Amino acid sequence: MFGVLCGIGRMYVSNLYTHSQLDRFAQQKISVEGIIVDEPDVRENNTKLTVGLRNIFIGTTTVAVNEKILVSVPIYPEFKYGDKVKMTVTLNEPTEIETEGRIFDYKGYLRVRGIWYTSRYTTITLESGGHGSVIKNLLFKIKNIFTDSLNNVLPQPESSLMAGLLLGTKQSLGKDLLTEFQRTGVSHIVVLSGYNIAVVASSIMTLFKFLPKNLSFGFGALSIVLFTILSGGGASAWRAAIMVLVALFAKKMNRDYKVSRVFGFTIVLMLAPNPLLLAFDPSFQLSVLATIGLIFVSPYITPYLLWVTEKFGLREIVSSTIATQITVLPYLIYNMGIFSLVSLPVNILILGTIPLTMLLGFITGIVGLISLYLSFIPAFFSYILLWYQLTVVHIGASIPFGAITLPAFSPIILVFIYLIIFTGLYFIKKKNQF
Repeated sequence: MFGVLCGIGRMYVSNLYTHSQLDRFAQQKISVEGIIVDEPDVRENNTKLTVGLRNIFIGTTTVAVNEKILVSVPIYPEFKYGDKVKMTVTLNEPTEIETEGRIFDYKGYLRVRGIWYTSRYTTITLESGGHGSVIKNLLFKIKNIFTDSLNNVLPQPESSLMAGLLLGTKQSLGKDLLTEFQRTGVSHIVVLSGYNIAVVASSIMTLFKFLPKNLSFGFGALSIVLFTILSGGGASAWRAAIMVLVALFAKKMNRDYKVSRVFGFTIVLMLAPNPLLLAFDPSFQLSVLATIGLIFVSPYITPYLLWVTEKFGLREIVSSTIATQITVLPYLIYNMGIFSLVSLPVNILILGTIPLTMLLGFITGIVGLISLYLSFIPAFFSYILLWYQLTVVHIGASIPFGAITLPAFSPIILVFIYLIIFTGLYFIKKKNQF
């Protein structure tokens, strides 16, 4: 009860109830100056830029401000993180987005990111570059160079899928392909997870194994933080990064690692500075639900899958897929209305190939920086795996009635569904004496 009261109190002093400096300029066409404070989000038809405003020009008067807005601009000319730009904007307050009876609180979603206003059809000009963080600027350059290396040897959409697997950049997949991923229940493979981050950390520490243990450990921990920033630093990525970091420190200090306790610590650590994540960020919510499935539900499922072979990690894949579907599916249906009947077989057919695909993709990108021709060797095997994964997804999405669209329902029904699920799990635990 004390924790709940603290949470409620923290919510009341959050961005949800804070007034914006820009309120008096709402619905007005104004000239502003600011700096692009995040990596540009390139979509199919436009680019979304998060701009930290510094000055507003009203006639001959300059008003200093310090607040972020989200603007939509044409794809070309291209802008990058750290660019100082001058714009003519019309500030609009975000509104709820309704789709087939389902309401997405877009206003709350942007408040999580400290954004109160948006602007479409923005007129924008570049003034200068290099105004961002030196570290973030370097990381984004590395990311672009690595992505270009993949694009040079892999065709579309395979190269976009590889970038999604390695860096969590799912926007570049395109609307149609993302819809197929949603219909087959495999969108999670292009979202940065604990697995991706653990692979990066272990690879870095293996690479520097010749160094003293403390240095090797330091490079591994630092690589996790830098890789998370490089990927865009979403809520799900930071959740995974914190848990992996704690695991590394526990191993380093020869301490027990109780994943459930670390999971709770991570949630509190993330919500303390930004409690709006809990209410308005679907990425954070789905990440938490999926982790609950892996930690708490999967052990109840595994004893019923002894008939599934352990070769190629198949039993673990089936168990984790079923467990995460149990915890995530009701919320996904509540938000999107899509119930995938092919999710389990598609996940089983794909997940076993993901580790090798990531390894080959990483080798392809690195070798491509040295020699374009040599990179075609690992790229060939990468392409075969990526083609296989896309083909499985496409076939799964094409099956008639493979995904059912369900009508919208109230949050009370969602809570009731989860009560039924966790009550059933409680009786399974009692029966098997876990």
